[in-house]
Amino acid sequence: MDIDGFWDIGPHDAIPVEKSMDSFIKEQSGIRISEMFNKTPIFSNADYWFEREKIVIELKEIETEFLHSKSAKEQFFALLERLKNNELDISSFHSEFIRTARPALGRILKKVNKQIKETKEYFRAPDIRGCAIIVNDGFTSVDHDLVMALLCSHLKDSYKSIDCIIYLTVNRYVEIQDSDEPKLIWAPVYRDEKDDYLVDFVNQLGEKWVDFLEKKLGSFTSRISTDESDILRNSHSILLPLEERY
Repeated sequence: MDIDGFWDIGPHDAIPVEKSMDSFIKEQSGIRISEMFNKTPIFSNADYWFEREKIVIELKEIETEFLHSKSAKEQFFALLERLKNNELDISSFHSEFIRTARPALGRILKKVNKQIKETKEYFRAPDIRGCAIIVNDGFTSVDHDLVMALLCSHLKDSYKSIDCIIYLTVNRYVEIQDSDEPKLIWAPVYRDEKDDYLVDFVNQLGEKWVDFLEKKLGSFTSRISTDESDILRNSHSILLPLEERY
């Protein structure tokens, strides 16, 4: 079954991401850091603080189709010229074009890293873990495993304050391989996969997040929890009839 076109107008009205995350974090005994101050903090603060667990979280939403920008289109035509001149094969053309979104994603992580780093310094606790929650409801033109790969490519040698990226969708459902059931994603990636403390925290947080969404949206048909890294391979966003995939 091809899930594209499964809905006419979407499965439900869009829920506000930041407001919903605020409510969810509060339910889990987390604190919105800005509410700890009577005025705007003098440092670039992250969004949330789990004091007992010593974990800082920054939320970012991707709402932009990065490959539709003027610079991306210019790079597309430059790559197309190289393809015509046999300087690239079609596979390299595709991968090089997708990589044009990497700098924009890097700018997001650079800001997250700064916010987590300065929050750690404020709390004077070097053992704090830092998590970036990246909600991607808007960048639909690239498969989700590739978006995650571009994000993770920045963590190898940079942004040391980010210990985990939690990649998810909230209002954008996803088609995954071998399933005719639209899915929402909660997919964490760790700098150190052997950090069992952080892995356990994020996994439990993810289960509670799905519970939270079910209270708002109604019960899901099914829930999948797996350590298989390739489950999102070739997964793509489900577009509504008035939307167009580029």
